Parts: sequence; C-alpha cells; structure tokens
Amino acid sequence: MSFDPCCARLRRQNGRWYWLFLVSILGLEIGLSADSPAPVITNYPIEAHYSVAGPWDVSFETHHDSSGNGYELIYPSRLGTNGFKHPILTWGNGTYATPDLYAGILNQLASWGFVVIAPTNTMTGTGAEMLAGVQEMLRLNSSPASIFYGKLDTNAIGALGHSQGAGGACRAAVNSNGLIKTAVLIDLPAQVWISKAADAFDPAQLMAPTLFLGGSGDWLVAAPKILRDYYNAVPGQAALLILNGADHLVPQHSGGRYLGYLTAWMRCQLQGDHYARDAFAGTPAEATMNTNWSYQAVKNFP
Repeated sequence: MSFDPCCARLRRQNGRWYWLFLVSILGLEIGLSADSPAPVITNYPIEAHYSVAGPWDVSFETHHDSSGNGYELIYPSRLGTNGFKHPILTWGNGTYATPDLYAGILNQLASWGFVVIAPTNTMTGTGAEMLAGVQEMLRLNSSPASIFYGKLDTNAIGALGHSQGAGGACRAAVNSNGLIKTAVLIDLPAQVWISKAADAFDPAQLMAPTLFLGGSGDWLVAAPKILRDYYNAVPGQAALLILNGADHLVPQHSGGRYLGYLTAWMRCQLQGDHYARDAFAGTPAEATMNTNWSYQAVKNFP
C-alpha cells in the first residue's frame, strides 16, 4: 500500500492534521473495524484484576461549560460514598471520533472510582478542550449546585487519549502548570502526521509520569519503534507497553486488553494503589514479564 502524493501535498498546504487521508484508506479513528476482542488473561494476576469492572456503578450525562464546549461526563453513581474523593481524568478522542467509541475505557475507569470528562469535539490535538475540561471539573467541585460538589480530589488529575487525542493529552499535561499529575498516551502518532503548530507535541517536555501504550500491528500511525523513541525522550518516570497483535483501533469499543494496565497505571498514580504499582515497579514488574506485550520498558520508579 502506498501513499497518495497529492494527499501529502494537501496536508502540507492546509497546515493541519490531515487524518482524513488515513480514514479514507484504512477506516482509521472512526470505528469502522469490528469490536475489540474480550481480554483473555490467565497468568498475570494484576492485569487480570484491573481488566474487569471495578466496584462502582457508573452514570453518564452530557454537559456544556460556560463557553459552550460539549462534554460527556462518566462517573461513579454513588459519588463520595464513605467520604471518597474521586480523581479527575480528562480524555482526548481520536480524529473524527467521539467518546461513545471509547465506552470500554471510559466506563472501566469510572467503575474504578475516577470521574472522567470527555470532550465531544472530534479534533482534540491542541489539548485545549481537555484542559478546559479539567477547569470545568474544578468549578463543579466548588459549586454547591453540582453533584460533584466537594467530592473530587483536585490534587489527583490525569490526562489520557487515543491517537490525535493522545497528542492532545501530551500537550494538556505539558501546558497544565503541574495540574495534571500523570498521562496515558495510547497510539501517540508519529510526528509526520502533525503539521499544525497548535497540535505539535514533544514528549521530552513531559514532567508527569507517563505510560505509552501501542499495538504491534499499528505500523502506519504509531509504530512501536516510534513509541519507544517517545518513551526514551521522557526525562522522568515512564513506562512503555506494546500489545501484541493490536492495530490502531483496538482501544475503541470494548478497549480490549488495554484495560488492565491502563487502569492499574491510573490507580497507582492517582489513588495510591500499591497492588497496581507492582505491575510497573515490582521485582520483577509484572508488565515487563507479560508475554502478551512486547517492547516493555519502565524507568525511574523509586
């Protein structure tokens, strides 16, 4: 399969993410493939534990902030039970995708106690809507009229996203002035697909602990070697996991095998979950020994 040079010229001329070309040839980003297979986990107990739904029932609502930005809120139904303070996660969609295509990941995280705000914007590469989402959750936490009033942990905020949304999550973390404490970047695209300055990202600027997830079959958008270079560029705490056999769309729908270690990472970083931490900092770290993954690497875990 070869690239159309006319499309490449258009990408340069328009000065924007030219993902439409990818959509046209591969059906990327907008959920045209079959649903991801259910996880099949046998010998890796931490991955297995966090691959299933957590103890919280999940609720949903559509929300707009004062600027008219649209969001989907996915959150535990019994907010604040026993005084629990819920960490905040801001999500970034892949190009032309919407939060409903990532129901598996977003529901999973909410079931483990996180409140997720997901922009309905289908172009999230700047990270602006993701940062606005964080600010909106902080406002709701301070508003007596809100169901979230006083129930959020405003010192435990994470960013995550898929593809272009992973770029947005990277930018949001870098530009948050320390507000975002961790990031999970799923299928972060190669730099060749970014031509607009407002969408540019540099993993070397990431100070927050960062998990890079990708698929061994995602050779066009986010090849494993590209993700390894991104991981190497992060100066601080980071991890890299490449799911064997996964293509660019596996994070959509059910979330596939990504759920376990993605959830464990956020639990470790934002909820102080020591069992989850052993996936990345055990002796040995489970994720680095898991034969369902490749290119495994972890650094700077104390």
